Amino acid sequence: MDDKTMQGWMGCWEKNTVPWHRSDVHEALEKYLEILTSSPTAKNKIFVPLCGKTVDIKWLADRGNEVVGLEASEIAVKEFFSEQNIDYITEDVPALKGKLYRSHDNKIKLYCCDLFLFSTEVESGFSGIWDRGSLEAMTPADQKRYIELMKTLIHPGIGYLLETPDRDPNKGPPFNVSIEDLEEGFGQGCSAAKLSAVEKISSGADLQSMPDMKGMNIFRLTFL
Repeated sequence: MDDKTMQGWMGCWEKNTVPWHRSDVHEALEKYLEILTSSPTAKNKIFVPLCGKTVDIKWLADRGNEVVGLEASEIAVKEFFSEQNIDYITEDVPALKGKLYRSHDNKIKLYCCDLFLFSTEVESGFSGIWDRGSLEAMTPADQKRYIELMKTLIHPGIGYLLETPDRDPNKGPPFNVSIEDLEEGFGQGCSAAKLSAVEKISSGADLQSMPDMKGMNIFRLTFL
């Protein structure tokens, strides 16, 4: 992520200006959880990139899943554990030039670092990826880098759920991402399907500053 974009997101957390944060579990995650947990070749281990302090993490862990999140803002990571009343251990991760915050039972592991330093040498074997607010936050140039990173983490049978905004393609962040964008970006072997559209964003997400926002689309990506 370029420095300007990174500084912008970090500044939002420092000022507690996080209109994208939701106080409830995402309804699409509740509805389509099985997609993330039914891989025949991997245990229930779910990756949540640019996770912020989403309550989705604890919800997933409470259902027996191992959850690996990644977030650049240390403020967000610490607030997650504090607000969810979860004790944690902190470890330095030199390979990421960052830190790992993990629950004592290892069900929740949040890496605080630059997303583009993450690799399969750190974590692998995911049964699913819950991409809520990650790809859409990237500039078009960074989206290409992001997809290349995701391609190193995916494997046939992995479940990939993605939320993207339905809005003016010329505006962002968050940026509009179409089925065509996804299939072209991930390349041969990727198939994208629209599962649902959410016209109204509930419980906490403040979208008044984006009047062109029509709602959110939920996509499923499958890989051969």
